[in-house]
Amino acid sequence: MSSGSLYIRDSRTNAEYEIPIRRNAVSATDFKRIKAPAAGADRADQVASGLRVHDPGDHEKGLLLFRGYTLEQLWASDFEDMLHLLVWGIYPTALQKKELSWKLAEEMTMVSKSAHRTIETLPRTTSPLPLMLAGLSACLAYVPGSIPASTKPDLYQRNSKEVDRAITRTVAAYAVVFGLVNCHRRGIPFAQPSRDKSYLENLFQMAGLVDQTTGRPDPTKLSCFRRFAMLNADHGMALSVFSALVTASSLTDPISCLITATGAAFGPLHFGATESANLALREIGTPEKVPSFIKEVKQGKRRLFGYGHRSYKGVDPRVAPIRSILKDLDTSSNSLLKVAERIEQVASADDYFGSRGLYPNADFYGNFVFTGIGFEPDMIPAAMMAQRIMGVMAHWREYMWQSSISQPPATESTPLLSSHPGLQRYSVFANGQKRLIILAAALASSFSPFSANIYYPSLNSIAADLHVTSSQINLTITTYMICQGLAPSFMGSFADQTGRRPAYILCFVIYIIGNVSLALQHNYISLLILRAVQSCGSSGTVALASAVAADVITSAERGVYMGITSLGNILAPSLGPILGGFLSQYLGWQAIFWFLALAATTFFIPLVIFFPETCRAIVGDGSIPATGWNQSVWNRWHKQHATATSNCDVQCPPDTCRDAHPQPQKTNITLPNPLSTLRLLFQLPTGPLVVVNGIVFASYYSVTAGIPSQFKEIYGLSDLGIGLSFIPAGLGSLLSATFNGLIVDWNYIRLRRKTGDPISKNQKQDHGVFPIERARLQIGLPMTIAAALTVAWYGALIESKPPLSMALTLVFLISFCITAAYNVMNVLIVDLYYTTPATAMAANNLVRCFLGAAATAVIHPMILKWGNQTTYWAVAGAMLSMRYPSTPWISPGGTIKQPDALPIPCISTLNLNAARTYLLLFVDIDVVLESCSTTVLHWYQPHMTASATSHCNGNGNGWLVNRTSPGAEYIAPQSPPYTRHRYVYLLYEQDPDYVFPECFGHIFPPTKEGRGGFDIKQFVEIAGLRPPVAGNFFYVDNDAATTTTTASGGLVPTTTWFRSAPCRTEDPKSMGIIPMEANYGVDQQQAVI
Repeated sequence: MSSGSLYIRDSRTNAEYEIPIRRNAVSATDFKRIKAPAAGADRADQVASGLRVHDPGDHEKGLLLFRGYTLEQLWASDFEDMLHLLVWGIYPTALQKKELSWKLAEEMTMVSKSAHRTIETLPRTTSPLPLMLAGLSACLAYVPGSIPASTKPDLYQRNSKEVDRAITRTVAAYAVVFGLVNCHRRGIPFAQPSRDKSYLENLFQMAGLVDQTTGRPDPTKLSCFRRFAMLNADHGMALSVFSALVTASSLTDPISCLITATGAAFGPLHFGATESANLALREIGTPEKVPSFIKEVKQGKRRLFGYGHRSYKGVDPRVAPIRSILKDLDTSSNSLLKVAERIEQVASADDYFGSRGLYPNADFYGNFVFTGIGFEPDMIPAAMMAQRIMGVMAHWREYMWQSSISQPPATESTPLLSSHPGLQRYSVFANGQKRLIILAAALASSFSPFSANIYYPSLNSIAADLHVTSSQINLTITTYMICQGLAPSFMGSFADQTGRRPAYILCFVIYIIGNVSLALQHNYISLLILRAVQSCGSSGTVALASAVAADVITSAERGVYMGITSLGNILAPSLGPILGGFLSQYLGWQAIFWFLALAATTFFIPLVIFFPETCRAIVGDGSIPATGWNQSVWNRWHKQHATATSNCDVQCPPDTCRDAHPQPQKTNITLPNPLSTLRLLFQLPTGPLVVVNGIVFASYYSVTAGIPSQFKEIYGLSDLGIGLSFIPAGLGSLLSATFNGLIVDWNYIRLRRKTGDPISKNQKQDHGVFPIERARLQIGLPMTIAAALTVAWYGALIESKPPLSMALTLVFLISFCITAAYNVMNVLIVDLYYTTPATAMAANNLVRCFLGAAATAVIHPMILKWGNQTTYWAVAGAMLSMRYPSTPWISPGGTIKQPDALPIPCISTLNLNAARTYLLLFVDIDVVLESCSTTVLHWYQPHMTASATSHCNGNGNGWLVNRTSPGAEYIAPQSPPYTRHRYVYLLYEQDPDYVFPECFGHIFPPTKEGRGGFDIKQFVEIAGLRPPVAGNFFYVDNDAATTTTTASGGLVPTTTWFRSAPCRTEDPKSMGIIPMEANYGVDQQQAVI
């Protein structure tokens, strides 16, 4: 960012001033040094001790910006997020948010009982305003030290500690008073606040706005109030803020300022307009009376509340988001809303209102939001003040601290998309800790495959001791593998919801009990059942290993670590039989289960003591402290020891110090839901991806399962010799997991650098526009082909009975290639589902185990019937014939050259409804602006209709033509030289009452500043659009040999078409091939981006 000085000469005094430029910005407070002439100066010239700076804000543009962030960027934020952003100038981290939430809840519990008694002494029929003022005054009366005149005149001036404490106390006090007033007027008991709830949850709880059956706030209503709070959080120098600052100019406390602001808010020209609008609508009664009412308004006989705004001379940008909130509240049956909609319809057609810039504002429709939530109309101003309090406190703090409100620099603590977003730290664990965590997860996951393979050498001995046949004893293998496939479906869902530690504890307790019971039993039925129990305990750890890796390892280093976590699955078929044969031969088959029980217990004890919780839904990047089952014994002891030896600040939680982490809520133990795993098998791209991976792994089992019989027959090997022949397979797997992981990480970093993205091995990086599938499959696909070729070679070679060394070499190569291909696909699955990796890997494990079981069962009959060569050629052929997931997310669509995309295209699609109106969005999702990946809007076109005929020839489908004036003009694709970008068309049905979300008004200039960072999801949500009915996905190549110009204009036909099939999902990333055609023309007028 540039820096320097701005030199100003004041013509009134001929004085010169130097204004510093820092980070390409000037501070408004620096202009206060510019003074008017002392003699004869207008009194207004001396306001604020110097020159006043007027900032009209973004009202004329119809934008809503909060500290430089747009509404759509903040739409999912909570009250604590917005309060921290407005008051302290930065978007909070997870820890800052937790701490602020805890402090607010703590302050709520400390509000004096005098406020309760004061409000209860007044009649229930009292207007909310005097009740609110009385309650706030009572709060102030019992904190006399907060009044500067009574203690210290400059108590709050540039005193951040006192200012910040006063703000949290004031915000908390208002919530309590609001709850008391609402409960008093409704005659219901007041519910005390809880430290475990968020600010808005406590607000609803205290106000009695809870579901009668659950006793909790309705999530939909809570979400609607939260979103409306963002629209109402701060609105510049509004009347309530101005009133508060007038009071603040005396340097008094924030509660006194809030009392002034609350009194102003209840006026009919401020928040009271919402209540006044509600009363006016009740007077009108029915939509039929609206024309006569409008006539009286024009004659000056009636006042139309909620119409027009001092800042917005066009449509209030808050109206469109409010409409989307109303849809969530389902107010379609509200008779007053129909009256309001009729008023807008009549007024919008009357030049009287349009010529005066009179349009509905937030107050006009806002009352329906509050009444829909459950507020009485006369409580609406108080409820709106509970939202505006964020802005009031921000301005009061600014006045006391004399710091300007300006857009803060986006730092690493800001998890929002901005023009220069910092990369978030992915994990707090150091590299050494990560290695230990991954090693522990890998060792834990090895118990499942070792328990399966260590059992095989003892089958004959167990069958003899229990007096059963070989077929019966083989059923114990079947039950084990069935549970091996099903158990992770339960455990993966359980781990993603509850945490990794509870899942590990549950798994090992079941596993140890199962092994001890197996060692003690002497009955076939018991053996059958207990093998299932043993499998249920150990199998869940396989999915947990990949989940732990996804928790702490970024995509840039996931290749190596994911390879380590899979070593148990790969090495067990090689090493398990060797160990099992030794134990069974020298100590008896029971020793196998005693060994597994002892090994599991030895591993389990340090796991419980030291292994930390890593689930990102529970501990974030690891910085949020865990509780209950999720907290390790070591951390619990360390925390208790630290508490006992330190002096704690009374303002912090009782078990932490000032700078310690806030105490999070305890994790609820939830029942696992296997359906979440099974559903993934029928989704794209997961289903095809795990099937491909399962076939790859089944081919490995088909080779290893055939080794004992084939090697005994060809080479005459003993049981020990057969066991030792698995060593090359183990070595191949070990080397593959290490070296292939390095190659996978190298390729990821290479592509990242090619796209201009910064690389960091401990920072979260978005894959939204990065071709993560390409980065993985560029390594995985060649390895899969190599594995198929080596399997086919093995089948042909083993038929001719080659030397043992040659056969073992091929086994080594097969193991190396299959392990490489399998691990790459594992990494890709975790990349695609890094928020719920345990569930995704459970789906992968389910398919892998079932296909592996099938391969093991059929390989011997196939060899006996067809021979080795035909059998293994069939295995290799199955691998080659499987297509990788062919959705556009994985496999891109068609490609055109950049010159072909210069003119505006003709658009057509199947099954157009001639009575419908459509809206079109066209975006580039591969843009990098100023080293930041983003999305650019290339075209926004509403009011498109179907046409049976068109000047675009060559297709009999319905055409989409523009019916009215254009939207955001078309900008032709223009990717950098020697690159190809992905472009997406999305077509939506446009409702008759569709209103463009004014907070997106920046898209109309055809510039990268106006179009960059376009958020489709937020646009669709705020505009109230339904899922897209059609779309298209394709690449545009720039070979740098063409002129890089852009174009916009009319429709001209050529022969470049995009044909498609029906759209199946609303997610653009997984839409498959979508029903739209784009026919690009040849020459149009130019635009610039």
